[in-house]
Amino acid sequence: MPVKFIVILILATFIAIFAVKNLEPVEVSFYDVYFNSHNVQIPLFIVIMVSMGFGFFLGWFDGWIAKVKLKNHIRKQDKTIHSLNQQIDQLSKPSLPEYNPSKK
Repeated sequence: MPVKFIVILILATFIAIFAVKNLEPVEVSFYDVYFNSHNVQIPLFIVIMVSMGFGFFLGWFDGWIAKVKLKNHIRKQDKTIHSLNQQIDQLSKPSLPEYNPSKK
């Protein structure tokens, strides 16, 4: 079996055990768009899992933005390298033909 499958299976087992151990309801208070207070009772593991999921999402999103910025930076550097290589090629070509008096 692949290692990735085994790791996922172990993590799923720990999450299931965690969920079973934290089934007691907790009261969550929040405000809606009109600033009206609402209270909801949900199991503790859902509150923790949603919080962890939101944190993982924020971490992934931050990493994704950094990756996009890095790709843009690399693309700009590639363009600069290409233009500098073109300048080197133009400068390395002789601008005037060499004078050879023996060919007259």
